[in-house]
Amino acid sequence: MNKRMIVVVLGNRLNDDGSITKIQEERLKLALEIEEQYKPYCYILSGGPANPIPNKTEALAMYEYLVTKGIAKERLILEDKSLSTVENARFSVPLAKELGADIIMVCTSLYHLANPGYKAMENFCKEIEGSNIILMTYAK
Repeated sequence: MNKRMIVVVLGNRLNDDGSITKIQEERLKLALEIEEQYKPYCYILSGGPANPIPNKTEALAMYEYLVTKGIAKERLILEDKSLSTVENARFSVPLAKELGADIIMVCTSLYHLANPGYKAMENFCKEIEGSNIILMTYAK
């Protein structure tokens, strides 16, 4: 297990019935690839109640999915306040720092990283500024 690496899985608005979207499922499949390849210390599941209809956070839906896929509950941390990519970074990076991260790997969709409107990496870079944390991405 890589005790220095923490993966931040970015959420995606839930369907009205509380199920995850295809986009979110693809991100979670990437998280499972990361598990096989890197064995990170833990996962921060970042996503709040962007869709208020199901009365469930994106983080909780991701947690439920990953537990059914065999990821230990104690390795899953819910960041369930963020409603935007800016907030994903703002709320997740301090959690990773508290856990002693040397590496933060952001797991999301390729379009999310490439779209300048989201400023995904810009926001994460801003939050780690001044630290010795290495920022990586994992996306498809």
